[in-house]
Amino acid sequence: MSWIVDEITKRGGEVFFDEFMELALYHPRHGYYVGEKPRYGRAGDFLTAPTASGWYARVIARLLTAIAAKTRSVCFVDVASGDGAMIHGVLDRLGTAASEVLDGIISIERSEALRSVQKQSLVAAPVEVRWARTVTDIASPPMPCVVHASELYDALPVARVVGCRDGIEELVVGVSAGELEWLRRPPRSEVVAYFERHGVDIENGQIAEANLGAEALHARMLGAMGDRGGLSLTLDYGYEARRLYDPRGRRGGSLTTYHNHRLGRDPLATPGRIDVTAHVNWEDLRRAANAGGWQEIGLWPLAEFLVLAGLAAELDARGLGIDAELDASTFSERQEVKRLLDPEGMGSDLKMLVQATEDMVDVAKRALSLD
Repeated sequence: MSWIVDEITKRGGEVFFDEFMELALYHPRHGYYVGEKPRYGRAGDFLTAPTASGWYARVIARLLTAIAAKTRSVCFVDVASGDGAMIHGVLDRLGTAASEVLDGIISIERSEALRSVQKQSLVAAPVEVRWARTVTDIASPPMPCVVHASELYDALPVARVVGCRDGIEELVVGVSAGELEWLRRPPRSEVVAYFERHGVDIENGQIAEANLGAEALHARMLGAMGDRGGLSLTLDYGYEARRLYDPRGRRGGSLTTYHNHRLGRDPLATPGRIDVTAHVNWEDLRRAANAGGWQEIGLWPLAEFLVLAGLAAELDARGLGIDAELDASTFSERQEVKRLLDPEGMGSDLKMLVQATEDMVDVAKRALSLD
């Protein structure tokens, strides 16, 4: 922990929590997400939908195929792509049809080490793969895009506040005798404006988080897709502001840590060695889309989205549908699917927000069987 104590000391002895979270997760040497090995997966600290089951990528690939049938081909953009597991899953499902469905892939990954891993593992990809560090590093693709982001926004640094009699105070992280500690300070104007914009009052003693960067990042991501049309698939944990900041359900906020698949609540415990996450306010992403002329197709729990996107047809196509013989292989595959559909797990906790440019709305609705 000495590295982050030293860093905060250099900055005057205290930092706002979003600055602390940026250091803990993304410091170029000690940050949690820096390194050649992804932190997710069964051998890591937490599961994401793409790593929980290969069926997630298969369903997304099926959706890409349905969209490409109407647009001739699409460019697949995977944001925060990690070691490229999602891209590999999509390509495996498409097989020899990959070049007919995809007019290239853009992989956006902040970690230089993980981009290097991808470049080695995808050297023989059947379509062109381009890499970028951020969404602003890519030129407008020539084809309609499907941009996919799994658990991107809940890993963004957040400001943290506590309600008091006169409004809110901002929680900052300070250093005392070589140890990290919580301190309270008057809130920054942008933090106050965030809660006012969403019509949120924080009760006395209630803790809450404000993601000051989500709306701007989503606007940049959608804007980077250019003027050839696009579809955005955003998978994350979150709620609308009314529920996210309801003190009856989240009086202590939504901030959570993960290590070895164990949930925790103390982000100061071992910074750089634990994941730190906070739920998304879906209204931030809606504001960004509306400002850019994108329309919302829907917001669904993951299980419902997978059904709309063709999970049952995908199972049938692989001989694993309802009439399949229940042998060991069928049982194993259905258990994989169950992880994604679990109504007491990611099947309901994770949500998929689907947004599209005006010229892609009808295409998206047909692909999701909404027409």
